[in-house]
Amino acid sequence: MASRTLARAARGLPPLSPLALKTIGITDAGRSGQAERALKLFDAMPSKNQVAWNAALAALMEAGRTEWALSFFQKMPKKNATSYTTMIGGLSRARAATRARHLFDELPLDGHNVFTWTAMMSCHVRNGEPDRALELFVVLYGELFARKVLPNAHSFSSLLKACVALRFLPVASQLHPIMVKLLDKGSEDCIFAWNALIDVHAKLGALSDAEKVFHGMRYKNISSWNIMMNGYSRHKLGDRALDLSKLMTGKDGFSWNIILSCLRDNYRGEDALRLFIHLVRLEGHRDGNDNGNGKPCVSTYTTVLHICSVLALLVFGRQVHARTVKNSLCHTSAFLCNSLVSMYSSCGMTQDLQQVFDETTVRDTVSWNSVIQGLGQNGLGNQALLVAERALELKMYNGNTFIAILTSCSHAGLVVEGLGYFDSMTEKYGVERTLDHYINVIDLLGRAGRLEEAHVLLQNMPFAPTVSAWSTLLHSCLAHKESLVGSIAARELKALQPDGSENYERLVLSCREGGTESSFDVAGAVKSVAHVPGCSWVT
Repeated sequence: MASRTLARAARGLPPLSPLALKTIGITDAGRSGQAERALKLFDAMPSKNQVAWNAALAALMEAGRTEWALSFFQKMPKKNATSYTTMIGGLSRARAATRARHLFDELPLDGHNVFTWTAMMSCHVRNGEPDRALELFVVLYGELFARKVLPNAHSFSSLLKACVALRFLPVASQLHPIMVKLLDKGSEDCIFAWNALIDVHAKLGALSDAEKVFHGMRYKNISSWNIMMNGYSRHKLGDRALDLSKLMTGKDGFSWNIILSCLRDNYRGEDALRLFIHLVRLEGHRDGNDNGNGKPCVSTYTTVLHICSVLALLVFGRQVHARTVKNSLCHTSAFLCNSLVSMYSSCGMTQDLQQVFDETTVRDTVSWNSVIQGLGQNGLGNQALLVAERALELKMYNGNTFIAILTSCSHAGLVVEGLGYFDSMTEKYGVERTLDHYINVIDLLGRAGRLEEAHVLLQNMPFAPTVSAWSTLLHSCLAHKESLVGSIAARELKALQPDGSENYERLVLSCREGGTESSFDVAGAVKSVAHVPGCSWVT
């Protein structure tokens, strides 16, 4: 308080009145979470104006004392738009949108201003009611416009978030010209609203409109560049995102994560790793005054570890792992744990993946699934099932858990165990079977040579047989040189994929001739069939 008084004196401004000083004290107490102190200061004031009442109300809301604030609000001798805006904003943060809307509706229309209107729209968006935010805008726009109450940059930002949530591109397109009319495109204060417009266009498929907004902005901040780059990346235009990144004068952590992801998606994993090394070296040379922009974060390490998984770079992956430990990130992030498990699984290091999992204090369902899948794919089916049983007991499972279990059983030849999990997953664990589960069981039976059973299951599953289902069966027939079922699978694939008719004709002929290796090239036949893609839960 004293420093503020000295600062005003230094600038030649008159001293604040005692009432103003006490009001500032209330506000400061509220911002520091000291609700009792704020109310004590308020009660000690000999006279109180509307500003003081609103400051005390805001102090209670800032301190998270919602019920106390509601009681205080009801006792206020007079309330204005600021009082209602404070209450709506606090109730929004407290996830009490219904109570906030009740207060909003009780205020007469002539008492509303752009702040109450915007606060209520933002409340609906924050609390998962984007449709109500758009409805409130449409219903009141005409009447408030007549009263010269116009939406501001914050209003449009909330509305555009609602459009993203509802995937309402036409509504966003209608808001665009209103923004052009009402907002100053040359104002730095409105950048965040134009960024929101770029984001909604990019996310909902209107990339050319996003580009027009971006290039038409007189002022841009780092978020503008990041959102546009992310839009290119989302549309698989990594080269354009990388070209745009070269024009940026400054980059933060999110910028680098986008660039790394674009390099990865463009099959330039080694370039991404070189960039990561460069970032790590930069981090090592920063002094204590650095603000941390560009510092590798959990997302950065996750992307790098994914690249290590794809390229099976165990040594580099271990170095990345060591760095996450050094930065105290490794054992407290489920995302990072899952990426490390996936990396060690891809490199065949099952003891390491198990150790990472055991040492991680924060695990999610993906963590359990990744360990089960990693152990199973590396031939440790029984060990994978032990982990699976723990996951099921802890109720840390979903549909993908059973895909991991069935995959593990398939690789280890545990047919009886796999069928047992398949039979019990719906009744015992409440997980509905999907097409992927059936395909995994077809693979389980096929690998074990039980091709007739696999064929019967494929024909009787409650889903239309797909290319993946038939090709899974055909792969097993080729491996076991089974001509009858293999011939059927080849014909069905020919019907589903006429473009491969020549290959399928050769397969059918080969199967009829007995399916021996001398009658056709097994490796070539396998390549001609659409391969069942692997699955991972690390994103």
